[in-house]
Order: sequence, then C-alpha cells, then structure tokens
Amino acid sequence: MVQVVGGTPSTNAQSINFSNIGVINLGVFAFVGFAILTVSRLRHDSMLIIALLIFVCWALLDHFPDRNEWLEGGRYVLIFTALLPTMALVRATASLMPSVHRTQKALAQLPASATSGGFHLAANIFGGVINTGALALLSTAVPKNASKARRKIAAEAALRGMVTAAAWSPFFIAFAIGQGFVGKQDSWTAIAIGGFTAILFAAVSLPVFNRSFSFAQLRMTFHCLKPILLRLLIVLGVVLLSAFLFNFTALSAVVVMMPILVALQFIRYPAQIKLIIGETATNMRTIADDILIISMAMLIGYFATRTGAFTALFVSLYGGTISGWFALIATPLGMMLASIFGVHPVISSTVFLAVFSSGHADVHPALLMQAHLIGWGAGTMSSVASLSVIMGASLFRVRSRDLVLGVNLFAAFCYALVGGIALSFINIMIF
Repeated sequence: MVQVVGGTPSTNAQSINFSNIGVINLGVFAFVGFAILTVSRLRHDSMLIIALLIFVCWALLDHFPDRNEWLEGGRYVLIFTALLPTMALVRATASLMPSVHRTQKALAQLPASATSGGFHLAANIFGGVINTGALALLSTAVPKNASKARRKIAAEAALRGMVTAAAWSPFFIAFAIGQGFVGKQDSWTAIAIGGFTAILFAAVSLPVFNRSFSFAQLRMTFHCLKPILLRLLIVLGVVLLSAFLFNFTALSAVVVMMPILVALQFIRYPAQIKLIIGETATNMRTIADDILIISMAMLIGYFATRTGAFTALFVSLYGGTISGWFALIATPLGMMLASIFGVHPVISSTVFLAVFSSGHADVHPALLMQAHLIGWGAGTMSSVASLSVIMGASLFRVRSRDLVLGVNLFAAFCYALVGGIALSFINIMIF
C-alpha cells in the first residue's frame, strides 16, 4: 500500500490472530457471495448510490487494489456487516418481549397532547439499543383511528428521538465508524458528552414542538417506560462492561454480547425461537440494500484513508492546521446538508473524519467524535433517502417528504449547527 498520509481507521486486521486468518477470509468470501446474490434485488436508488461509490473509489485511488489489499479491506469491513444483522436479531427479539408490549400499550393510552414528548423520549430510549426497531415498536402504539395529523406528529417525534440516540449509544454503526478514527478512550468520552447532548436537545425541542408541553406529560411518559427501563439498562451495562473487561471495540462488544443475551431470551421463552428467527429473516431482506451500501462506503473509506487520498485532496486546497471551531461546525452541518441531497452519512462522515482527525485540525478527538455523532443524527433525520425516514413514513403511514420537509428539517439544521457551535466553545476552553 501507499504510505499513509492522513488519519487511518484502526483496522481489525491489525489485531487478528494470524492462526484465524483463514477462517476470517472465508467470512470475507461468504460476504462477497451474499453481495453477488443481493445485487439483482437492489432498489434502483441503491444501485445509483453504489454506482456513485464506485466512481468515487475510481477517482480517489491511485492504483487498483491487489488481492491482499482487497482481503485486508474485506476483513476491516466484515465486522461492520455483522452489526446490522445483529441488530435485526435484537429488534425481532425485543418485539416479542412482554415488557415491551406493556410499554407499547401504556404509550397507546397517552392523550394526543402528550404524543410528541412521549414518543420522542420513548424513541430515544428504545433507539439507543434497537435503533430503527424503535420506530416499528412505537408505530403500533398509535391508535388505529388516529388522524393523519396525529400520525405525522408521532412519526416526527419518534424519528427525532431515535436518530438523536446516536449521540450517546454504542449500538449505532456511527459509533463504530467514529471509533475507528479517534480511538477507544476518546470515543467513550464522546459517549458521555452525548448523554448531555441528547438531554439538552430533548429539553429544548420538547416544548418547542409541543405547545401544550408540561412536566405532567413527562411523568406520564416515564411511567409508560417503567416496564422496559431496567432491561434496557442491563443490556447497555452488559455491552459496556464487556467492552472494558475484554478490551473490545464498541462494535465488537455489540456483535458478541447481543446474540448471547438473545440466547438467554430463547431459554426463557423457547416457544418464541421460530418467530424470532422468521422475523429476523424478514428484517434482513429489508436492510440488505443498506448492508451493501454501508459496506461499500466503508471499503472506499478504508482504502482512501490508507492511501491518504482524502487528506491529500484537502491539503492541496489548504496546507495549514484546520481551526477546531471550523472542524466541529463543518462536520455535523456538512453531514446534515449532504444528506438532504441523498449523500448517506456513512460517506460524508468518513470524509470529514479522515480530514479532521489525527492532528489535521486543532480539535479534541472526543469532541470531533461527538460532532460526527450529532451529524449522523441530523443527517438521518433530514434525508428522504434515509432508511430511518423511509421506515418511519411506512410504519406511521405518512409521506416521506412530509416527514422530512416539515418541522424535522428545521430541527435537524438547528441540532447540527447549535451542536457544532456548543462543541466549538468547549474545544476553545480545553485548548
């Protein structure tokens, strides 16, 4: 490979036990087979995105990767491809849990005036563990005879809550991408900052988007969430503890520990095994396009950062050290604006992280990581090409463009801009 010029994502290959290389390579070939079988079933918009990614790869790289480089890239991407199927399994399991059903029934009893705040908080808590599965669970809590206006309010609130959970949750692929650029310690610090980010966003957005907001509504919402809160805290605690005890990355901890927790659920409710496996298979067919797009984007990001292509391109335009305030505002705002035009955050975030990490910007790595996580939430909230928007529109029976071009577009812009500015002030105080 060409000598590294810029920041490089930590590759799984660096920590691989070489006695297991053959087995891991078989996993890479198996994924290639999956990709080949899936291509013919891709949506037209997914094929366009992949074609664009191939063009970007051709434009950025100075040589065609050889066999060993393809295998190295495949080993790096393989762990990312494992996250979405793992989350599909978790989502299917959660949908059958009695505590989840009790929470759904309680949320369905909320008065219309409490829908926005209730669904935002519930989606943030559920979304922190099961991501887009939160939308599926909450959509069933909307009364069947609900008006179009109430369904739209519920969908917007659920989407805002779910995507902003990326600021504090290690269960999003956004965290795994960022951790590759800033390292484990700083990424966990970013998660701690993200807890405050999510709380502040909720504190501001709840009264702004719900004129009848009151603390009584908050109490009702938390009462609805009581059946599931302890279980979600246990899941989060197990993942975090395993990451620290076994020196796992967040992604590895999720991929390893969540199937174990699901297996425990199988033991408790063996009658659900067939239903969970069937639902997981259905979920996998739904997210097959996203698995390929994310894998392709991560592969390109891997090659481009290994060769320093992103950094070299930026250095050709600007040769000095980038100001921290610029990096922290440009990352979330750039990701959000790019998403409006259909550029998935997995692509834009890789570019921004590659350019601004590893000392190229005068910024604390943990703050850059949090800026990336805010940008991920803002981007997935404001794009008609976002899986979260597509799922939310379908589940709540509203149009995608209504979900994006309504209050959430304003919310996403403010979230990205104000979040970036706030992080800039923190960065100034640190340095």
